[in-house]
Amino acid sequence: MSVQFAPPQSSLDKLDAALKRLAERHGFERVADAAAFEAGAGLAVLLLTDDPQRSPESLDVIVVLPEALQALGLPARRFAADAQVSPLLAKRFGASRFPTVVVLRDGAYLGAFSGILDWGPFVGELQALAAAAPSRPPISVAVQDARSCS
Repeated sequence: MSVQFAPPQSSLDKLDAALKRLAERHGFERVADAAAFEAGAGLAVLLLTDDPQRSPESLDVIVVLPEALQALGLPARRFAADAQVSPLLAKRFGASRFPTVVVLRDGAYLGAFSGILDWGPFVGELQALAAAAPSRPPISVAVQDARSCS
């Protein structure tokens, strides 16, 4: 009798599986660019993620964000970007850290916050952004991408 073991899941495989569950269970749409996210009326929430090996909080926010939206009763269009797409969108919205939650209304930027927070501050930040006035995204400051270091 021979026992075969499956190779361990990579961190990107874990992220992909978590994003699939986010779509199936909570109606998040995976995005490839800002066009789908920015087009459309009403409130929109975008989750920018990164490889959990670099940003383990990405997996935590994938779990907490839909629960926070439900607790607040926010009727928001829901989007998520994987580790390949997120850096491009991060530049667009001035994010310098992952994970980041970006909030727009009618295509206008309302704000963003990064990382995982305790429940109260997380829900409070999301609620404050949903009620915020439109503004310009911060200017993205170029930083060296750790993935490009040798």
